Amino acid sequence: MKIYLIGMGMGDGGTLTAEGSRAAAEAELLIGAPRMLEYAGDISRPRFVSYDPKEIKEYLRQSCEYSSAAVLLSGDTSFYSGAKRLASELKGHDVRILPGISSLSYMCALIGAAEEDTEPVSLHGRENSIICRVRDSLYTFVLLGRAEDAEHICRELSDYGMEDSTVYIGSRLGYSDERLIKTKPNEYSGDIKMPAVVMIENPDPKRISGTHVNDDEFIRGSVPMTKDEIRALSAAALNPAPGSVIYDIGAGTGSVSVELSLRSHDNIVYAIERDAEAIELIRANRKKFGADNIRIMEGEAQDVLDGLPAPDSVFIGGSGGNIRDIVEAVLKKNGAAVIVINTVTLDSAAAVIDSAEQLGLDMEASLVSTAHSRKAGKSLLMTGRNPVYIFKLRRIAYGK
Repeated sequence: MKIYLIGMGMGDGGTLTAEGSRAAAEAELLIGAPRMLEYAGDISRPRFVSYDPKEIKEYLRQSCEYSSAAVLLSGDTSFYSGAKRLASELKGHDVRILPGISSLSYMCALIGAAEEDTEPVSLHGRENSIICRVRDSLYTFVLLGRAEDAEHICRELSDYGMEDSTVYIGSRLGYSDERLIKTKPNEYSGDIKMPAVVMIENPDPKRISGTHVNDDEFIRGSVPMTKDEIRALSAAALNPAPGSVIYDIGAGTGSVSVELSLRSHDNIVYAIERDAEAIELIRANRKKFGADNIRIMEGEAQDVLDGLPAPDSVFIGGSGGNIRDIVEAVLKKNGAAVIVINTVTLDSAAAVIDSAEQLGLDMEASLVSTAHSRKAGKSLLMTGRNPVYIFKLRRIAYGK
């Protein structure tokens, strides 16, 4: 069967393309949600009301009398659309995807922005970090899930010191009551109707995602901090894929959490720490670097882990003498998690080795010693730092 997946554009169907309109008019069967089918007009043809991919697949399997069908989808087929999953379900059919006009394209046109300067993200049925994207981008486009999301975004922009940014809120774009609001984060009144989108313009993007942060850039107190080279090597050992859930246990100043958060906007880093001074330093560094993809969890690791999603990667910089218990707790959450542990003392190193053997874990170990230059009169001398053991643990069954 020839099947068209047609992006209907936004609003009341007025942004349907001419090609999409022709395909919808020629198809023998129309499929879509009630609102989408309304846009097809008074054409007297068979219709199937559904937007569930598996349901649509099964209906088409039983509908051999039709040679063509059109599935009407809201927005653009390439932008947070059901077309991706539906096309996968309909393999074996002659599927053609016809795009509509996306809310991103429409909003860019309204405010004179370019899509290539924009990072898009959705809060519709999902959780995503916004501030780290605004930090790095000239424009950040947000599909809202609720009207309150706009107010929350503005409040966070103010909390993170981004009052100079400009917020554009598009309410009911493409409808007769379309409204575009331009505001500063601390001036937003909270008066919009759904569906709605937000575009944030940052006049001074930092573009630091994917970079390494030097020690002297962190806010530091009396709390020990994982130093520059060790931090970089530990992050490389973890090597989390974009979109990973990461634990930083014994997070200290939050230096490793920041390093890992910069790997990807889609990473979520849980900074787990029990010391009150350290918690405040993590908050300060999270704000300084605009790293809202860091979630701060106060308390003992064993008490905190139960309420967290399963991790893909885990860094342990401080264990309070409970290395084995923490590693066991992590593996119960996800047996395939990659665990990297830093230790300075021989006692702690021995505890890691014993834990790996007792738990049947594959172990790689490095001993890293660094020295930094300092002036002594006219001479340049090197001052050594404590050697640090970097252990990488994972279950042997999961391979490398």
